[in-house]
Amino acid sequence: MLCKDCHFRTWGTEDSDIHGLKHITREKGGKLRKLVWLTCFLLAAGYFLYLGYNAIWNYLMRHHITKVDITYVNLVEFPAVTVCNFNKYRESALTEHDIKNVGIHLGIIDKDHNLIDPHLYPEEFQQWLQEVDWSKVDNDGNYNMTEFQLRTGHQLEDMIIKCDWKDEPCSHRDFVHRFTHHGNCYTFNDWTHGDIRHMSTTAGASNGLRLIIDIEEIEYTPTNDLDAAGLEAGIKVMLHHPTEPPYIKELGFSTAPGMHTYVTMKHEEVSSLGPPYTNCKSDGNAGMKYYSHYSLQACRLECETDVIVEDCGCRLAEQPGDAEICNPENTHLCARPLLDKVVKGTSDHEDCACRNPCEVKRYPSTFSLSRLRPAFIEKMFRNTEHNMTEEYIAKNIAVISVYYEALNYETIDQLPEMDFLSLLATIGGNLGLFLGASFLSFIQIVEYLTDETLICLRCMKKNDTIETSETSEPSSETSISNGRRKYSDQQLMVVVMDFDCK
Repeated sequence: MLCKDCHFRTWGTEDSDIHGLKHITREKGGKLRKLVWLTCFLLAAGYFLYLGYNAIWNYLMRHHITKVDITYVNLVEFPAVTVCNFNKYRESALTEHDIKNVGIHLGIIDKDHNLIDPHLYPEEFQQWLQEVDWSKVDNDGNYNMTEFQLRTGHQLEDMIIKCDWKDEPCSHRDFVHRFTHHGNCYTFNDWTHGDIRHMSTTAGASNGLRLIIDIEEIEYTPTNDLDAAGLEAGIKVMLHHPTEPPYIKELGFSTAPGMHTYVTMKHEEVSSLGPPYTNCKSDGNAGMKYYSHYSLQACRLECETDVIVEDCGCRLAEQPGDAEICNPENTHLCARPLLDKVVKGTSDHEDCACRNPCEVKRYPSTFSLSRLRPAFIEKMFRNTEHNMTEEYIAKNIAVISVYYEALNYETIDQLPEMDFLSLLATIGGNLGLFLGASFLSFIQIVEYLTDETLICLRCMKKNDTIETSETSEPSSETSISNGRRKYSDQQLMVVVMDFDCK
């Protein structure tokens, strides 16, 4: 037989601090009063459990809120500005050696050495091609595609004819050459390849970057390359953090010749919660092989490189790493088609599902356009090395101005809707509001349950002892002063234990 009384009434009346229990367990008071108190206590406890369940569920769901703040500063970092020509290869830079090695692979000529689309090329180029001596085999299995793209791409001194930073002339030393899928590109304020770091101290167009660019449309060479310039003429521009590589093929904006493009930008710093709230990358630069700073663009470039190296055994000239550069045939038959599929997500490989970093700096921008005055620009460059006609200016010259709208930056922070401390505060507040209890009341409940468990275990042991004493002979006798009855040692222990079980 287990204990008859587990002392709940005594504990609830004398020891517990939980509101309502004293009115339920006390001996005085009618049954109706106790029933009312019991009903109120159960309702309060039930509502507390309901609110507690909701609080724990919201905590486990990892909801978050967004905090937006604007900080005004006297100095803010200027982004890197990467400019690329839509055209990848200059027509005048192609040599006979180039045509014999890459002409077929770029879709310029067919196997019979004839232009595939003669109407796309000027007469001078067609005449030059007819003078090529095809009897001399000039195919080179080790043809250097890096040197070819660097030499035939648009050159910095020819493409950017004027640069002003804060209304002061800047030089070619402020630019870093970048190979991209557009060929030769040039980045202003690149921190990874130089010590010059440009910062903005005042907002407005006169305190930013202005570029006057010559797209050299006469040099455009139509090809079947991934980024062939068959449909458009102009400049592709991308704003990005100075430590990030440009991914200008898929990102950025374009500007047209004959127009002045004003780029008004803001500075944003986005801080996202890591797992389990979001799937952003929170472990810094871990896993990066070719770049020192993790970014979405760097991850995609590395992933594309790994896929092409795995399938083709080589990499494109614009891709990072130390693998062998693809020759013209591998570039045309394997690397370029595979890269196109990877970008579109149609390859047999897993998609390059790169995660956004948890800390991101970005530059949202707005654009406005105004038409250039060719006559004024013609006078500006008259008697210089860039002497141009008004007609040439209208078809080839583009101007870009990049500047901050205001000297501040906007911080966007993700915060947990309910963290662990908020969960404890919510449960504790409801516990005190509906039951008048606290954390120490929880300790009281644990103490009570522990005592009752120990007492019940002793009661069970007493029952086992009684059954044993009834079947065994007494080994010794002990007198009890409060009577003449004789008890054995085992029976005396049972009598003492019985006081705890009542």
